[in-house]
Amino acid sequence: MEQLVEKGICFRLGDERYVHPLSTVKEILSYQSPAPVPGASPGVEGMIDVRGHMVTVLYGSHLLSLDPNQCEAEGHIVVLDLPTGYFGIRVESVDQVIDLPSDNETQSLEYRNHECIQGTMQRDNELYILVDFSDYCSALN
Repeated sequence: MEQLVEKGICFRLGDERYVHPLSTVKEILSYQSPAPVPGASPGVEGMIDVRGHMVTVLYGSHLLSLDPNQCEAEGHIVVLDLPTGYFGIRVESVDQVIDLPSDNETQSLEYRNHECIQGTMQRDNELYILVDFSDYCSALN
């Protein structure tokens, strides 16, 4: 019997599918235009208020070093609840929640070296890129 250790939220950016651990995901929002933040770091779109919590919204395409012209309109915000605050990652779409089995072997991703990318996995004949934005977002000031 396969033992499940974690679930992941699947989302799309450009032609690629990604999966992020569900453990730090607070909620998924339909896109809402954030208020700009003067002097913000590159990739920060702005801030939104979500039920009294200020959420820093980041472009998913910027985080993953993707050409924004290769991405459709980023229509959802994946809100992460981290010890350093709330962060929203703007993505094209959110598809599903999948199980990440403990015996899953991830492959290294030779063509993309990025601090948020953990590797890849095959699931239902689809390639998913495993990402975790927690450390990157926690390091933002």
